[in-house]
Amino acid sequence: MIVYKKDNIIKELQKEYDRINFANNNIQEAYETLKRQVKSMDGRLPKCLETTRLVEAKYEGKQRVLNQYIDEVAKLKQ
Repeated sequence: MIVYKKDNIIKELQKEYDRINFANNNIQEAYETLKRQVKSMDGRLPKCLETTRLVEAKYEGKQRVLNQYIDEVAKLKQ
């Protein structure tokens, strides 16, 4: 009887170990996936910042030209 109880305890512990091991493997896989995605985003971030600066510079240049045009039109109306 004691051997039977110990055998059941060992089986339950083995099942629990297998569940924990499976969960651990899933967590490790998810971590590796997240790590790859973050690394990919880190590589793209400088390019996005460069593009943003370029677009802002073009916008500012066009805004200056538009403001000059508005000023000239206002002077002509006076």
